[in-house]
Amino acid sequence: MFHSSIHAIDTDIYSKAQQEAWCSTPPDYQKWLERLNNTQPWMAIFGSSLAGFVELGDDGYIDCLYVHPDFQKRGIARKLYDHVLDLAHQKKLTQLSVDASKVAMPIFKKWGFKIKRANKISRENQVLINYHMYKLL
Repeated sequence: MFHSSIHAIDTDIYSKAQQEAWCSTPPDYQKWLERLNNTQPWMAIFGSSLAGFVELGDDGYIDCLYVHPDFQKRGIARKLYDHVLDLAHQKKLTQLSVDASKVAMPIFKKWGFKIKRANKISRENQVLINYHMYKLL
């Protein structure tokens, strides 16, 4: 699902080479298995399909908010974010943060996040731009 989401981004936003640097084809399934065993994300299931997932660290860092391309523009990202907000309030967090892609940044802005800085991440001879954002709770 992560791979499908990355590789469905318009190439005017992130080129194919940037998408491949972000998530190689095929994905490193062993790396993802190890990651998911440690992070235990919350998933959105639509019918019998994985529609999206999100991770929230104990420090309020939102990682990997992704929605499968077949399920975008259906409010799934918002439902995942609402779940994150509920968890943040339960944990008595005072702030959320995220490193949002060019695609996700406007969504997080709509949800009240502010841009702290632009990041340039170098991977496999590609530079990926994302935005470190935060929201006070």
